[in-house]
Amino acid sequence: MRWFRRKSADRPLTVDPARQEALVADVRRRFGGHVPGRFQEQAGALVQLLGGDDGLAVADRIVHETAERARTDLLAQAATRGYGVDRRNYRSMYQQTGLQYQLTEQSAGWHPYVHLVAALAVIEADVKRAMVLTDPNWLLVHTLELLDLTVSGWEFGRVPVSADAADLATRLIAAATRMRLTEDEPPALPPGIREVMRSNRTLNVLDQSGAVIGAINVGAETRRSFLI
Repeated sequence: MRWFRRKSADRPLTVDPARQEALVADVRRRFGGHVPGRFQEQAGALVQLLGGDDGLAVADRIVHETAERARTDLLAQAATRGYGVDRRNYRSMYQQTGLQYQLTEQSAGWHPYVHLVAALAVIEADVKRAMVLTDPNWLLVHTLELLDLTVSGWEFGRVPVSADAADLATRLIAAATRMRLTEDEPPALPPGIREVMRSNRTLNVLDQSGAVIGAINVGAETRRSFLI
């Protein structure tokens, strides 16, 4: 994995760990699967709350913790079948093991279609500063892992492609694209993502009743975004 020197901020950082913890508690309480309302509407409202450096730091934390929790869950599943987990290539693991996993609201309190979608939107809007507030390499790595995991679940884990899931994939691609453009020498794309980019499979997007409401071709989207 290529190492990056963390860049300095254009203006002084104004971060308060105590305020971040209070913000985390507020975000978990006010948003998520336990709250009535459409996920997209919740995510839009949450974006407004994650302002300033503390909000960006919390957005970074949501991405990191979601990726780490997913890896932990997959390790536990794979261990029962005698497999290991290569976090750079979830796609290969899905193909070989037949595991079924999809991002849901985690024990850490993060919901993929509410907290994660909002966090990605906030990061994309101010990506340079978001990458100063954390390890920029790992922020990109975790974003790509979550994209790999999401798409692999659709193709090999029999996970349905809902409108919320399609929106998440689009957000992951957009945020990763901005991160890669921000770095002078972004790291090589992981094997799972390169395999996704070589595919050209169009998947139907379904509503809650199972009716087709659209389509998504992640291979085409990633080629347009990452081959620039």
